[in-house]
Amino acid sequence: MNPRTIGWILGGVLCATGIMNLLFSFDSGGADIALSLDRVGWDAMGELGPNGSFALSAVCLALGVPSLVYLNATQWKNTGGY
Repeated sequence: MNPRTIGWILGGVLCATGIMNLLFSFDSGGADIALSLDRVGWDAMGELGPNGSFALSAVCLALGVPSLVYLNATQWKNTGGY
């Protein structure tokens, strides 16, 4: 397998992992916001904060996005310039 292909696959997996972890990387400090409106009121934005998986998603995105951008930016050299 071509090293560029491995780079595309690895960058895609890193980005997908980062995005999926980012979806679940915020919490309200131990209470479910949807079930505890009496504690947080109607606007719970002040209670949100990153949890433990935020660092993993940030690292995955910080490695995956630049690798895909670089591979995409230099791909024209492999096509012979169209």
